[in-house]
Amino acid sequence: MSTIDQEHKNRIESQAELLKALANPVRLCLLEKLIEEGETSVTDITSCMDVTQSAISQHLRRLKDMDIVECRKDENRNYYSCKREDVRKIIMCLKENV
Repeated sequence: MSTIDQEHKNRIESQAELLKALANPVRLCLLEKLIEEGETSVTDITSCMDVTQSAISQHLRRLKDMDIVECRKDENRNYYSCKREDVRKIIMCLKENV
């Protein structure tokens, strides 16, 4: 039996954490909208899965904390966009194949 080196193990654990973050219907909906529409404010994406703006903000915060989305502040609004190409590819693959 071969052992997995630490770098390989860390990469696999990181990939599993990414998949956990994506394994939520609201977050998948948010990412799909951000990818399709580009940079978007929270108020413009509140239609995801019929949840409150507060819930949307919490999900966006989780995605931001995981470095999946980025936020730009403009006066009283926050604008979000997907910053990772690997996540874009995953979302588009899911959208095309499911």
